[in-house]
Amino acid sequence: MQAGGGNRFGRVAMILAIPDWQGRVSPVFDVAEQVLLIDLDREDHGRRWEGHGRRRMESLKTTAPHERAQRLAELGIDVLVCGAISWPLEALLTANGIRVIPLICGEVGEVVRAFCDGALEKERFAMPGCRRKKRHARNRCRRGGDGSIIEETP
Repeated sequence: MQAGGGNRFGRVAMILAIPDWQGRVSPVFDVAEQVLLIDLDREDHGRRWEGHGRRRMESLKTTAPHERAQRLAELGIDVLVCGAISWPLEALLTANGIRVIPLICGEVGEVVRAFCDGALEKERFAMPGCRRKKRHARNRCRRGGDGSIIEETP
């Protein structure tokens, strides 16, 4: 099965990556030491992802943004769900075709289930100080890799 492609069962595959720190989403992706990769698939017209595929932990040996982005691209990551992330690293990942869903916190298993169910927008998965609804800072805001508006704290 290849990321983004189909297989003989008519399923679509995706590789989800979540930086793991003691069973929780690592608070800052730029310095995370490891990332959990989960192979997800769903029926062609299904709305729910299934995370019953292979799970594996990969080491991230570098904090250099270009090398880190290249490593994730080489691993075939389609979506990165993470906590805080620097703008330059997020831009590099997005340029490599990786969708970034930032400012997420919680236990990794719960975050995977919420992603599969399309429920990551719930307040309980927002990092402290971040609301998951439309978020604007005083005079500035930025967009995440998924197009959502992300609040900057002044």
